[in-house]
Order: sequence, then structure tokens, then C-alpha cells
Amino acid sequence: MEYNQTIATRYSAQLPNLAAAFSEARAIAPEHRLAWTKEQRKNIFRDGWFINTPVTTRGDSESVEDHVQHLTGLIHRYFPKNIQDQAIKIAEGHDDHEVIAHAVIDGIKRDLNPAFNKNSYVISSDDKKAIEAMARAVLYETEPALKHLLDTYPDSSDDAALAFRELDKICVMWRCADFVESGKYRPSDFQAYWDFWTPDNVRKKCTSFMADIYESELWPRVQKFTL
Repeated sequence: MEYNQTIATRYSAQLPNLAAAFSEARAIAPEHRLAWTKEQRKNIFRDGWFINTPVTTRGDSESVEDHVQHLTGLIHRYFPKNIQDQAIKIAEGHDDHEVIAHAVIDGIKRDLNPAFNKNSYVISSDDKKAIEAMARAVLYETEPALKHLLDTYPDSSDDAALAFRELDKICVMWRCADFVESGKYRPSDFQAYWDFWTPDNVRKKCTSFMADIYESELWPRVQKFTL
């Protein structure tokens, strides 16, 4: 989907900073937009930690940049060599659209999370996807091959794309374990996560490749907590 001012304006009823974000990105020379994006994503924060946990109130907000680096580290640790490069390429750009497609809440730029954050805006899943597609069209104007990869990986049957999608769903659980092990948080601070991403549920929702990693590498750490 190409950038459409009318669509952006319509969505701005729910996201009043959206049109300005598009304008800022489009004012940058196309060949410089990706470098700008990599800097800007350090200042976009992941909304789920605000909604579901005490993490952000204790100064531990996770930025998009933090998320990318976390995923890259997990890919290096767990993915076979033959899919690592492609998976890292997806990880590197998969949330770049959020430098445009975000909400500003109490002065903080937070990624769009309409499934859980209904107090700040009400937009449909289709609207969210359309906004993000328009953002990629702007940011990746000079990189059509990368844009195509990022547009298509969510529905791709490619091994790297599938493994990445599953890791992106459950990587939050590694973060939860890290937070508890830091001593700053109680296991109960993340109870909803433990309750939902049980090994059985991971096995239902993911391939055996990812479920095996989860059970052997993450869940033994969780079992040491008093849930």
C-alpha cells in the first residue's frame, strides 16, 4: 500500500500525531530514511509492558531497538545456521514501521497495540496493518526488495520467516524471566504471561522446533520461580 494522505488523515482521528509522523518521514530524502529510522526506533517503546506489567513504572521500558537486539541475540543462540541470516534480516526491519505507526501517550511514543490498549485509541486490526504498510512504503522507498520481504514474511512458508514469527510471539517470555532474575520484580508481576504461554499452549500455537526450544531453554528457568 502506497502512502495515502486521505487514509492517514482519517486514522488521525484516533491517532492525532500520525499525519505529522508521516510528514516528518517524507520530508527526509528517501535515501536517508532508513538511517533516520534506525535512530528513531530507539525512542519508540513497546506498549505491552505499559499495559500488562509494572516494568515501565520502574524505569525498564523496552524500545523497538532493544526488541530488535534481543531477537537478534536469540536467533544467534537458537536458530540453525542455514536460516539465521534471513531471520536476522527480518528481525532488523520488522518493526521499523513503528517510527511512524505509533501512538503518543502521556508524551511517550508507544507502538500500536489495539488488541489490548483500548483506553487510548480504538482502531481495527485491518487499520493497524494498513497504517504499517503505508509506513513501510515511505521508509523503504529506495529498498524495494527489503520492503517486499517485510511485507510478505507474515504469510510466508519460508523456514526463516516461520521461525521468526514464532520467536517474535514468545520472546517476551525470555524478558519476563530476565526481569524476575534481576531481583527487581516478583514472578507474580508477569502472572498473565506464565498463565498464557505454558509449554502446552506454546506447543499448540507453534511448531515443534520452537516448542522444543521453549521447553528446554526457557521453561526450566521459570520453574525455579514460585508462580
